[in-house]
Amino acid sequence: MERNILLSLQYDGSNYAGWQRQPASHGATVQQTLEDALSQVFREQIVVAGAGRTDSGVHACGQRCSFRAHSAVPLEKLPEILNRRLPGDIRVFLAEQVPDSFHARFSPHRKRYRYVLAQAAAANAFNYRYAWFLEGKLDLAAMQEGAAYLLGTHDFWHYTVSGVSATDFVRSISGLDVYAPKQQESSFPWQLLPEPVLVEVEADGFLYKMVRIIVGRLVAVGQGRIPATAMQSYLEGSFDLNIPPAPPQGLQLLWVRYDAATE
Repeated sequence: MERNILLSLQYDGSNYAGWQRQPASHGATVQQTLEDALSQVFREQIVVAGAGRTDSGVHACGQRCSFRAHSAVPLEKLPEILNRRLPGDIRVFLAEQVPDSFHARFSPHRKRYRYVLAQAAAANAFNYRYAWFLEGKLDLAAMQEGAAYLLGTHDFWHYTVSGVSATDFVRSISGLDVYAPKQQESSFPWQLLPEPVLVEVEADGFLYKMVRIIVGRLVAVGQGRIPATAMQSYLEGSFDLNIPPAPPQGLQLLWVRYDAATE
């Protein structure tokens, strides 16, 4: 009997050309590496559908993906079985059966991303892959003011890259937090950073490079290069100063949560 299975996994994206399967010449991807391991375990060709498509160098603490398989492999043992076949930078931590109608990408869900910034710090051998290192101090109050303009439902056409394949640019951001973590909240990698700043964005969906564009512009606000009101002006298309997206290594997919009725 065919089962619809949902996996929860984490990965360090440093050595991968993103989540989505690519031609072999483009480099290894998380999806292809996972599919190869699953196909070995289930002894059939497995294709997974991810909840999100992280870019090259982007990490995930709580990615989720679904697939269909016929084999009766016990799901409580599947993470252990898979992890023996996966490289150490990809770890599956949960496998569960879901209704036939469930699809990891298209079933209603919310996602939360985290971006790690390092103020006035130099990268070292242990953290350069996990944060964006900046010179000088950021004005957190100005960044928080700018972030507030993006809360709610908006057309984010000006917060993605040109030529993107999406046809619907409306997204709803329910959380956009800019803060310095407290010592008791210390966790890798920011316990290695002298003055870390976190930007966390929660929404019902994201456009291509949307989070990195948001962070890049918020950093420009924090550095005093653009006013906080520019975040609103970008939405309206009335501010066209080109601020590059934040680099990928500071970004991680924190979690994906589905409506209770879909799981």
